[in-house]
Amino acid sequence: MKSSIALIESTFLDIQKPLLQLLKRRLGCSHTAEDLMQETYLRVLQQDPASEIGNLRAYLFRIACNLATDHGRRAAVSSWNHIEPLEEDLVCPKPSPEKIAETGQELDRLEQLISELPAQCRRVFLLHKVQHLSHAEIARQLGISPRTVETHIGKALKLLRDRMRQS
Repeated sequence: MKSSIALIESTFLDIQKPLLQLLKRRLGCSHTAEDLMQETYLRVLQQDPASEIGNLRAYLFRIACNLATDHGRRAAVSSWNHIEPLEEDLVCPKPSPEKIAETGQELDRLEQLISELPAQCRRVFLLHKVQHLSHAEIARQLGISPRTVETHIGKALKLLRDRMRQS
């Protein structure tokens, strides 16, 4: 067994450069070519008695060429999976009238729930979510601490989330 590994290793080292050049030409990518070189070597090592291989040099080239062919097939299949969908497969960008009505009802419900928040909590929430003020800006404007601003926003979000789930 030891001698067959030594034979494979020495033959592989002898043909390494021409084999790599062949793979680079076929694949057009030196990184992929190097990966397939390693795969070729591993495949030959996995053969039970390598001594039964008549022409080890030709066998190494054949394995490398087969791996390159397989790589090309996988790349072709992969590219088919990334083809743009046909126009009829596209989702309509315009929502249905039912979806528009449903969304309108949800927004009305959310507006009602916001109006039901405690006054200070509602004021902080609207300043943050509608006017996009930072916690520090809201704190300065209302004369409260930034931590209190965080508390009010958290409380508002929790109340709104819970009440929307109940609806």
